Amino acid sequence: MRVLVPFLLLATPAAAQEIAVPSGLPLTFQEVILEPDTGFARFRFVAEGLGQPGRALDDVAGDFAWLCDNVVLPALDQNGWEATQIVISMADSAFEFGETMPDAVQYFEGFAIAAGACEWVPF
Repeated sequence: MRVLVPFLLLATPAAAQEIAVPSGLPLTFQEVILEPDTGFARFRFVAEGLGQPGRALDDVAGDFAWLCDNVVLPALDQNGWEATQIVISMADSAFEFGETMPDAVQYFEGFAIAAGACEWVPF
């Protein structure tokens, strides 16, 4: 079972139009999808121009841990949501979860929550 969390329910900095991440990449919040049956919380973000020079995975890799610590964990806590696994994605355009977009650039990172902190889990 998946629960799509509306934009207005996110009571964190992610509710702002643009999120300032360490790389300087202009990033906007798209949605949160909670999967209570699996313990997954998926936080989806959009960054136009992702994959272009200066916006490759190596350029934005540090943003994932920052997002987990500074946006995702506070959002889970403030909203009373429970999760054991976090997936953060960035895409160059907004599209429906599960939709096939062969031309889209999309990066993912996974994290476990251990002792109240994000712990990177390689895919």
